[in-house]
Amino acid sequence: MNKNIKKEETTIFQKMTELSIKNKAINLGQGFPDEDGPIDIINKASESLNTISNQYPPMKGLASLRKNIVKHLNTHYKLEFDWDNEILITNGATEALASSILGNIIPGDEAIIFEPAYDSYKPIVEKAGGKAICVPLESPKWEFSYNILKPYITKKSKLIILNNPMNPLGKMFSMDELKDLSKIVIENDMIIISDEVHEHIVFDNKKHIPIISLPGMEHRVIKIGSAGKTFSLTGWKVGFAVGCTELINKVIGMHQFITFTVPPNLQEAIAYAYTKPKTYYDNLRNTFQAKRDLIYTNLIKNNIITYLPESTYFINMSYEEKFPEFKPEEFCIELIENAKVTGIPISVFYNKNAKELKKSKLIRLCFAKSDDILMKASNQIGEYFNSY
Repeated sequence: MNKNIKKEETTIFQKMTELSIKNKAINLGQGFPDEDGPIDIINKASESLNTISNQYPPMKGLASLRKNIVKHLNTHYKLEFDWDNEILITNGATEALASSILGNIIPGDEAIIFEPAYDSYKPIVEKAGGKAICVPLESPKWEFSYNILKPYITKKSKLIILNNPMNPLGKMFSMDELKDLSKIVIENDMIIISDEVHEHIVFDNKKHIPIISLPGMEHRVIKIGSAGKTFSLTGWKVGFAVGCTELINKVIGMHQFITFTVPPNLQEAIAYAYTKPKTYYDNLRNTFQAKRDLIYTNLIKNNIITYLPESTYFINMSYEEKFPEFKPEEFCIELIENAKVTGIPISVFYNKNAKELKKSKLIRLCFAKSDDILMKASNQIGEYFNSY
């Protein structure tokens, strides 16, 4: 076996899904909607099989899609990009992440990762020969500041992986936090790979702020987005990376040897999707906010400590007060077997040596499900908690 490839154990997601099926539990563990995205987008993908070429499309992506994403970013954030040189279409946001990290990290480089973190970041950095430097954000406020990050910066620090909005916490970085982050990046001549796949799933009239929009950051950020998340079509795996030509060329350099291109009919359909009006995004936010409020209210009603997310379709509940004896994974198994509901322990989003692990008695639940399912699941969790 290649020495760069570790013999990985079964992931917690696979393990919990298998247990969920075995116990006929409601699965709120995996992060995707239980309904497909807009039917007109799906129909466009089907039609495009017969109306456009099914051969290799341009390696950077269809011109129509690149142009429409650039227009979209200008409409929503006043960002300006050259559609021909500053955007790349990828096989999902994770491929954009992989190509961005592999294109910028050389052996010995250090990459800063805020924890709890999406579980792909650290392995990709390590496969590139880099060292992941994990910076824990402390509960319950999960706040970030210049002074928190500064001690982790060394001469080997190459880049920071920012996840904003943040999975699994549902945290949005404030303008002050982004300014502090930008200051450190500029002072130390670093770059940021900014994973913003949940940029349109934000609540309570909050506004997502792309860090690339801050002064001095236009040549230091690769911004990554996901059409799958934005249009509830996660199985299509269509993502993108935007940034200055110098940075995007590094991403392209890896993309051309990893996947090379993305299915043309899906690109054509997503190009159409990005012409949708502002009302689509308003409805998206309102729909998920209503689901967030539903599950939050029901869990709180059952006296379960629950943290209200600012964004994403994940919510976190604590079991520490009621079941302090359980380790996180043990409690998730307990929840599946007794409440018939599947969640994911927040502990899996930390490295194994994280001090914060001792306090991470939180379970992540995905609320991108039907209202009936959310009511049933939260009631079953409540019944289980209140039976002790």
